[in-house]
Amino acid sequence: MATRPGGETAQPPPKRPRHHGDHAGPEPARVQLNPADCNLDFDVGAGGLRGEALHGGGFAYCWSGARATAGVRRGGRYCFGCRVVAEQAVEMDDTEAGQRHLCRVGVSRGDYPVGDLGEAGGHSFGFGGTRKLSHQGRFFDYGARFGVGDTIVCAVDLDTKSMASIGFAKNGEWLGIAKYFDASHKGLGLVDAPVRPMQWESAIFPHVLLKNVVVEMQFSREDGLEPIDGYKPWTSAFADGNAVFGPVFDEQKECEVMMMVGLPASGKSTWAEKQVREHPEKRFVLLGTNLALDQMKVPGLLRKNNYGEHFDRLMDHATQIFNTLLDRAAKIPRNYILDQTNVYKSARIRKLRPFANYYKIAVVVFPSPNELNSRAAKRSKEMGKDVPAEAVDQMTANFVLPLSKDMPGSKEPFDEVIFVELSRDDAQINLDEMKRLLPRASAPSHGNVSNQMVSSAYTRTVSAAGPSLSSGVEPPMNYSAVGEKRMTRLPQEEIDWTLAHVVDGPVPYYYESLKRENPSLLPSPEEQMDSSKVDLYNGARALYGVRERFAKYQAFVRAEYEKRGYVEVDDDFLERRARRRAYSDVLCAKAKEYVTQLVHTGELLVAPRNHHV
Repeated sequence: MATRPGGETAQPPPKRPRHHGDHAGPEPARVQLNPADCNLDFDVGAGGLRGEALHGGGFAYCWSGARATAGVRRGGRYCFGCRVVAEQAVEMDDTEAGQRHLCRVGVSRGDYPVGDLGEAGGHSFGFGGTRKLSHQGRFFDYGARFGVGDTIVCAVDLDTKSMASIGFAKNGEWLGIAKYFDASHKGLGLVDAPVRPMQWESAIFPHVLLKNVVVEMQFSREDGLEPIDGYKPWTSAFADGNAVFGPVFDEQKECEVMMMVGLPASGKSTWAEKQVREHPEKRFVLLGTNLALDQMKVPGLLRKNNYGEHFDRLMDHATQIFNTLLDRAAKIPRNYILDQTNVYKSARIRKLRPFANYYKIAVVVFPSPNELNSRAAKRSKEMGKDVPAEAVDQMTANFVLPLSKDMPGSKEPFDEVIFVELSRDDAQINLDEMKRLLPRASAPSHGNVSNQMVSSAYTRTVSAAGPSLSSGVEPPMNYSAVGEKRMTRLPQEEIDWTLAHVVDGPVPYYYESLKRENPSLLPSPEEQMDSSKVDLYNGARALYGVRERFAKYQAFVRAEYEKRGYVEVDDDFLERRARRRAYSDVLCAKAKEYVTQLVHTGELLVAPRNHHV
C-alpha cells in the first residue's frame, strides 16, 4: 500500500461504472498546453502536447512551467498524463547529476504563478521525479522516482464532498492518494463557491514544471492517455459542464508595456511588484534580473548575503536570461513591466522599438533626495549591496525624464508617462539640482542632454557605505577616447560578464588577513628585507588595485551599453589592460608561491575550505 504524507494508508479510488463520456472514441473537446499561460522560455509544440524550455547557458538552471488550456471546477473525477520523453543536453558541472534533469507534474489554480508548482501559496500540488510531493513550499516523500520513459498520470477527485484529493500513477501503477484538500469556498474555491472575476481563478489546471527535460502530455485517449479506474480523461470535463477555459492571447495593440524609470534604490521594483499583485486580470510579466533568479529558484538569503564566486556566476546567467527573455517578449502578446533603471533616453527608445504595436507607459519613480538617500541606505543594510558611486554619477548625469509622444519636442514612443512620487515639475527641479552638484567628470553622454538638464547627495550616501573606489588611485583610464584612434567593439559575453560581476566579492584569505593587519599594504622597513614578503604585499596591492579600477570600468560599460546597446574601447586601453593583467598575474603567482611555502613549513595554517586561495 502506498502512503500519503502523514502516514495514512492510501487506498485506490473506488471503481465506477463507465459513463457515456468514458468511451474510447474521440473526446468532445481538445485540451493542450497553453502558450498563453506559460513562462516566456517555455516552448509548446506537437499540436500543443509537447513541452520543453530553453536550456542553453543560464537557462539550464531555470525551472519553466506551463498550464493546460482547460481546468475543472464544480466537481468530477478527472485525470491526465505526462510522459518524460528526453533529457536536454546541458553543461552544469557545478550541479549534482540528479538535479540537472527534473520534471514536476500536478495541478494549480489558474491565478497561481506558472513558474512555481507546489510552493508557497497553497494553490498548487506537484509530484517530482525525485520522489517528492510538494505543497505550500513543503516537500514530502511520496511514490517513486521517475524520469525518461516514464508516464505519470495525475488524478483529481472533486466529487468527494468531505475533502477533495489528488493522487498519481506511474506507468499504470497507482501510487495512492497524495494529498487531501479543501475544495470549498473556505479552501481553493472550486466546489460550491462563486466564480471569481477571472474565471480561471476558480479552477485547477494541469500544470508541468520542467528543468532540462522534454515531455508529452496526454489529456484524452486520443493522446495516448490510459485513465485510472474511476477517473475520466481530462477532456471529459467539457461534456460534464465542469470545464473552464484558461487565458488566451490578446492582440498586441491590446497589450501594454510599462517601463520603470528611476535611479537605483528609488523604489521601482517595489512599485512594479505591487502593480502585479493588484492587477491580476492583466497577468503582467515582470522582466528583470530578479525574475531570472526566481526561475533558477535562488533563495533570498543567497541573493542578499552571498556575493562570492557562486553568486557572480548566477548573476552572469541572470543577465543572459534577461536579455533573451526581452527579445522573446516582443513577439509574445502579453502585458509586461520592464524593471530596470532606464534613465537613458536613447536606451529607452532602443528597448521599446520591438514593442511598436504595444501601448507604452513610462512609470517614473522619483522620490525626494532625502527619501532616495534613506532608501539607498536601507537597501545597503538589508541587501549588503552598494551601487558604485561612479555608476550612479553617470546615471544621474544622463538621466532624462521621459516625455509622451504627443508632447512638443518628444522623440520617445510613450503613449503615457506616469509620475508615481514627485510630480514632473518637482522631479525636474530636483534632478537639475542633483546634476549641478555632480563632479565635473560626470558629463552627460551625447543624445541624453535634451528634455532638460540623483545627485551628489545620493552619491555621497552610496559612497559612505564603503571607501570611495577613486580615493588614492590613479586617474581613470580613457576607455573610449574621441579622435583618430581605432575603436574595438567588446564581445557581448564580456559586456554581460562585466555588468553582472560583483566588485566586492571574496578575496584570498592571506590578502584579506594582510590588509586587516596593515591597511596601507606598504611593508615596514623590517619586512622590506624579506623579498618574499614584499612579493606578498605587491600581490595584495595589485589585487585591490584591479578591483578599484574594475569598478570604474564597470560604470563605464554600464553607461555605454545603456546608451548605445554596445561598448567600444580604443587600442590604447586594450594594450594597457593586457599589460596590467600580465603584471598582476605575475605578482599574484609570486605571492601564492610564498604562501604555499609558509604552509608547507608550518609557519601558516591552511586556509578554511570556504576561503578563496
